[in-house]
Amino acid sequence: MTIQQHNPPHPGELIKRTYIDPFDDISGNQIAKRLGVAISTFNRLINGVSDISPEMAIRLSKVLGRSPESWLLMQDHYDLWKARQTINTDDLEPINFEIA
Repeated sequence: MTIQQHNPPHPGELIKRTYIDPFDDISGNQIAKRLGVAISTFNRLINGVSDISPEMAIRLSKVLGRSPESWLLMQDHYDLWKARQTINTDDLEPINFEIA
């Protein structure tokens, strides 16, 4: 059984909400610097314009914690939810694989 999350947040939104907004002394610019990426790159991520790549997942894991796999899984969940909102599979039929 697969549990589907209803309207999962973009990972960048979660980063902003969890690691930036609650703290007065931590900014996106500081995190970008720690990640070793351009401020514009990190801003695109936290604004939901860019997605988490495997390389970014490794950087996020080192700087913010969690495993790289968990960052990528969060991105996959968001992408799959978004695709389900637009892809119509009503006319698709499964193949019945029978062993002869």
